[in-house]
Amino acid sequence: MSDITIRKIPSCIVYTAEYDVPGVDSFFDEETGDNALYDLQYLMEADNPDVHVPDIPDDYNFFFYPLEKNPDGTIHVIYCDMVDKAGTDSPSGAYRFTEIPEIQAAVLMHKGAFDTIDKGFALVQQWVKENGYEICGPGRISAVHGPWDREDPNEYVNELQIPVR
Repeated sequence: MSDITIRKIPSCIVYTAEYDVPGVDSFFDEETGDNALYDLQYLMEADNPDVHVPDIPDDYNFFFYPLEKNPDGTIHVIYCDMVDKAGTDSPSGAYRFTEIPEIQAAVLMHKGAFDTIDKGFALVQQWVKENGYEICGPGRISAVHGPWDREDPNEYVNELQIPVR
């Protein structure tokens, strides 16, 4: 748990979409390489040709990740992908634009398959309590490495963030 740090996460403008899914791996087909989040980005860019997602390494996208599951075992996640400016919300309701405020967060770089993320969040929550902080919002997952650039799920890296005060 010594790898947990407190860090400011700056505010940003994002396009965002909400989903109820079994897990964050639901967006990626590891066999075909299909990524539903890329499809969402292509839709947003087609609708808003003057709005751009920054290139890596400046890109920042994340899921708001609940620290509890829905009664049916699914999770309600809100996907956010940073853009250079707000555009026009999707006519179909697929996404909308909003500004995400700056937060102070307890942060852990988590290495491993997506289905081990809950264990990482449990470590961060324990660290928060032991170090006198209070959780003040839903967790966030910001993917660094995943099925788009790693074959072995044990090599996935996700930054886990929990807002604290």
